[in-house]
Amino acid sequence: MISYVIQVFTALMGSLGFAIIFKMKRRHLAAACIGGGTTWIVYLLCVHFGLDIFFSNLIATLFASAYSEIMRNLCRTPRTVFVIPAVVPLIPGSSLYYAMSELVAENENLAAEHGVQT
Repeated sequence: MISYVIQVFTALMGSLGFAIIFKMKRRHLAAACIGGGTTWIVYLLCVHFGLDIFFSNLIATLFASAYSEIMRNLCRTPRTVFVIPAVVPLIPGSSLYYAMSELVAENENLAAEHGVQT
């Protein structure tokens, strides 16, 4: 349970970081954080209920798109302002790292396994 809380908190902070990097207005920062956190919660729920990585990412991305569309209407701002920070937690950083690491170590089978996940 605590690892899920840490993961959601990290998703919130990652979304906040990207929102700051893209110079989002201060009044929209909280919405950007909430978008990233809830997108990651949707992803975790999909994985918990047995969906594979692809479909979990697909459903979470659809959620992020719907969230950004709702926020676009509420804040009268372009939807890309909200969709980019919302999908940041879904970037496959660890599996890409492990695929490259195994490729450098000449473990082709493990590199291919992580590459498929990426």
